[in-house]
Amino acid sequence: MSDDIDKRNRHRCAAAMAVCVLANIAFTICCAQPTASAYAQSADDVAHEVAQAACRTSMQWPLEHAQVIGEYDAPAKQWLPGHRGLDLRARPQDAIIAPADGVVAFSGKVAGKSVVTLRHGAETGSLTSTFEPAVTTRPVGAVIAKGERFARVEGGSEHCADGCLHWGLKSGGRDYADPSGRVRPMRVELKPL
Repeated sequence: MSDDIDKRNRHRCAAAMAVCVLANIAFTICCAQPTASAYAQSADDVAHEVAQAACRTSMQWPLEHAQVIGEYDAPAKQWLPGHRGLDLRARPQDAIIAPADGVVAFSGKVAGKSVVTLRHGAETGSLTSTFEPAVTTRPVGAVIAKGERFARVEGGSEHCADGCLHWGLKSGGRDYADPSGRVRPMRVELKPL
């Protein structure tokens, strides 16, 4: 008889433990589920972030009211002729604005033309901007913030007769890139899975 009582007590104890475990699981599931307002808040946050990021540019134009007068025309091969940048209408002494954060990498004459080069950081994909004709009073190594006026248009250019600023862009230090693709808003869209 004692064995029967022990068995019943063990069964009751096991049943009570099972009920406790199931109750804990049910409680955890019920309490861990976010409320409908939490879902709505998350959706609102995501929608706001998407709206903020929907139309962003990685760079900005290097001149105020930039007007393209010479388009980028990539050559079929690196050594062939082409137009490796954009020509922007400019007047002498127009301020040149940093299209992205960078560091002055070069300032001086190249083939008799005044040139200023900015190396941009990883956020732009390690791009290098070259401006011609341009001069700066900033030394090589000077850190320049995006939007900062760091140089001015000065000197002649073979790119246009009426006065312009040539903006060249290199990716990874070797391959030329079209600057216009970096300053035009890019639309970010989330696609359903």
